[in-house]
Amino acid sequence: MAFYIFLVLTILWFLFMTYLSHQDGEHTGRTSRELAEKLSALDFLDSDINILNGRLRRLAHVVVYAVLTVLLAITLKLGSYSLWLTAGTIVWAWADEATKPLVQGRHFSWFDVGLNVLGIAIGMVIVIFIF
Repeated sequence: MAFYIFLVLTILWFLFMTYLSHQDGEHTGRTSRELAEKLSALDFLDSDINILNGRLRRLAHVVVYAVLTVLLAITLKLGSYSLWLTAGTIVWAWADEATKPLVQGRHFSWFDVGLNVLGIAIGMVIVIFIF
């Protein structure tokens, strides 16, 4: 039963992150800017909205891929599958960016691919500590 719960969570997370990743440039920019404006009121964060917005956009890549990696690894472990299958996330880290030019106002970025892979690496470190 736990396997199916984590399978559904992994699929839902993948769909959620892919949806966010493939919003058009106007919507994704507006979403991150609004979040930056709300967070800029916090004293410990940079009050320059443009700097904070850029940092949030970069951090989002790392976080969504770390979560995906952890969820996928747990799902694979519960299903008695090899954790080596998490390597497929590296392919998606590139493919996610490679499909961006098909979306209005978006572009491919090797830097973002690197941030995605960094998130995968962080997720794998977490997985190593879990298992």
